[in-house]
Amino acid sequence: MIPVLPAAAMTTAEWICTRCGVTNRKLVPRGITRADDACVTCHAKHEIEADARPVRWKSRPKGK
Repeated sequence: MIPVLPAAAMTTAEWICTRCGVTNRKLVPRGITRADDACVTCHAKHEIEADARPVRWKSRPKGK
């Protein structure tokens, strides 16, 4: 069984794809500062990291 966290325990990480410029969003557990995600448009894999702004995260392409 997969554990379900209460909605208050989650936050939205919004980041911009470095390849195509599309804004992406990922729901992450509150308190997490790094995560991996892929662009919904071009599928490029990225490492995302929390920034000073609470919603917008920095993104870096991941190596192949």
